[in-house]
Amino acid sequence: MKYIPMNAPKSSLMLLILLSLLAVHSQAEEKHAAHSHGLGTLEIAVDGKMVKGNFEIPMESLLGHEYLPRSAAEKKALADLQAAASKASYFVSFPAAAECKEKSLTAESAMFAGKKSEHSDLDVDFEFECAKPQALNQIEFPLFAKHPRLGSLKVDLAGPKGQKSLTVKAKDPVLRW
Repeated sequence: MKYIPMNAPKSSLMLLILLSLLAVHSQAEEKHAAHSHGLGTLEIAVDGKMVKGNFEIPMESLLGHEYLPRSAAEKKALADLQAAASKASYFVSFPAAAECKEKSLTAESAMFAGKKSEHSDLDVDFEFECAKPQALNQIEFPLFAKHPRLGSLKVDLAGPKGQKSLTVKAKDPVLRW
């Protein structure tokens, strides 16, 4: 990256900021484009009483396929997943002592809308408010028990103790910090 002195014209500083933002956006697009069966991603932030997160999980890891359902059993499995995905407790569980309440949840997939996609994902955004955030020391992922094809979650966590990136595996579906 090119060094621009602080006394440089504002247009040069704005250009540097714009280029930095584009680089970050490009990296985010590359990350979003990544798609590996058996591996989901979770970005989660703990800020005071608020916990916000975003899952991206390949539908193959949840249903065993990424095509639109053909058989009655596949249609039922998709409908069951869509119904279950309306509850945050399907994805995450916080310690009871933290007294976390769900504030919002959206779960979207092209398959839910009946649209064909080469690589279908389930995208889940959630937000909780915790009355006692000091009791937040872990997150459990009940999702693993329901979907054996999901082997791991790559988690990017930002919280009061800093940032970290780690992997949570199905055999130990708990993120501790």
